[in-house]
Amino acid sequence: MQNYDDLLKANLEWVETKLSLDKDYFKNLSKGQNPPFLYIGCSDSRMPIDTFTQSEPGSFFIHRNIANQVFPNDMNFLATLEYAVEQLGVQHIIVSGHYECGGIRTAHEKCRHSAMISNWLMPIKKIEVEHKEELKLLKNEDDRLDRLTELNVLEQLKHIFELPIIRNKIESGEYPKIHGWILDIRHGNIKEIDIPMEEWKSKGIIPKEYEK
Repeated sequence: MQNYDDLLKANLEWVETKLSLDKDYFKNLSKGQNPPFLYIGCSDSRMPIDTFTQSEPGSFFIHRNIANQVFPNDMNFLATLEYAVEQLGVQHIIVSGHYECGGIRTAHEKCRHSAMISNWLMPIKKIEVEHKEELKLLKNEDDRLDRLTELNVLEQLKHIFELPIIRNKIESGEYPKIHGWILDIRHGNIKEIDIPMEEWKSKGIIPKEYEK
């Protein structure tokens, strides 16, 4: 485990390495950002998306919270989304969950938690109740938690599509493509979640103008 001083030492080593490869690396990095991706992920310390994708700084504009939730009244998230879409012009929005998510497991457990944590995770409990028959068919507890993780990503994707800023962009004809991911922490792979496009269009969740 790293201690505090190790972090500062590692930073100096990283700077030296970067400058040895490109003396203008930080000069160019400081000129501004133009990330193609907005990444909405979990706060879990094991989920650095740049590491999973071998991406350099400047690739992802990032918003993270416990269990990658999208709330239409979360001003922090909404400001991040608006800035990414309107100011940075991101080309893709990715909502990503991950297996072995502590937030998902905590929402699933039947024990008491603080009011703040319980309120934050309540929407996941509702997802579990809504899909209890499907989840009941899975005999293994880990399989049920994995499926709940996937269902949670799908629910957050619905919320993204239903936000006015996204609907307006889609209806204008110029909009970012929207994706759902699961980071498989057990194997390191990224799994794409299939969005039921036609079903959601028929229900009005996705505007008819949206194309992948």
